[in-house]
Amino acid sequence: MKRVTASAPGRVNLIGEHIDYNDGWVLPFAIGERTSVTISLRDDSKFRFTSAQKKDVLEVDLSKLSPSKRRSDWSDYIAGTIWALEVDQGVDIQIDGQVPLGAGLSSSAALECAVALGLNELFSLSHSRVDLARLAQRAE
Repeated sequence: MKRVTASAPGRVNLIGEHIDYNDGWVLPFAIGERTSVTISLRDDSKFRFTSAQKKDVLEVDLSKLSPSKRRSDWSDYIAGTIWALEVDQGVDIQIDGQVPLGAGLSSSAALECAVALGLNELFSLSHSRVDLARLAQRAE
């Protein structure tokens, strides 16, 4: 089976938190801590997510993937990215994140961007990095 690895950094906004998604001006920069994902194809319509930090396995079927069907946990960021990219084949996604959770370092954005980069490569979607950033923002 085809497999890809991708990663994205956490970030800090020098002007303050919570203004990026409120349409305010931002001055962000990347930090050294990254979130990495390894994504491999499946033969079915299931998406399986595992996290080295969470120690749990979550599974979602393609038929249940929509913005209105949220789990209200970390898997929503991945499911939203899969939905935004319109992926129609199951994948396994293994996550290893070094960006501290809940520390204002955009761990969710790093996860979404890493997943978007990996899916873009795995499925040869040909989205630009700017498009992927916008899709990740939409997923959030």
